Amino acid sequence: GDSVIVHSSLSSLGFVVGGPITAVQALMDVVADAGTIVMPSHSYYYGDPGRWYGTALPESWIREMRDSLPAFDPAVTPTTGMGKTVEVFRTWPGTLRSRHPVNSFAAWGHHAERVTAGHTYEYWQGDGSPLGRLYELDGKVLLIGVGYDRNTSFHLADHRFPHTPKKRMTLPLPKDGRCEWREFDGVQEMSSGP
Repeated sequence: GDSVIVHSSLSSLGFVVGGPITAVQALMDVVADAGTIVMPSHSYYYGDPGRWYGTALPESWIREMRDSLPAFDPAVTPTTGMGKTVEVFRTWPGTLRSRHPVNSFAAWGHHAERVTAGHTYEYWQGDGSPLGRLYELDGKVLLIGVGYDRNTSFHLADHRFPHTPKKRMTLPLPKDGRCEWREFDGVQEMSSGP
């Protein structure tokens, strides 16, 4: 019956019969229908290609990439670097995903709609995000084979701390089947995590 955000590394468990499907089913069996499971389902390559870390792209490429990017679709757009368990969970029947094209979260269970609905573009991991909703639900954090450096729930503190440096994020919002690039306010996340 708990609401829990899960961060995991399937490979850290060694061989698991059924792999990520078994892991997701086990989590659902333990939490049951009265509970809620949340996982970060970020799609980092939906951020502005002109601001990708460690990548120096020619300006003409950046324009072309922005113009060619398919519109974000929570049901179809894959995650980036989140692992096989998250991808299986994201596509599991009954799992919902928030609308943020870069920092989305997937949720399943009793409070899945409450957790994922209305994910704000501004202050994307603050009180208007699934992290804020999970905090309201007195959510718990489950780390499976990973350390606290993978715990995205710390980012809620970054957004709440009044002295965290501000940051702008350019996002491709879906509009008429294409992307409309817009800037939003947020903070420079100081804590560890993806």
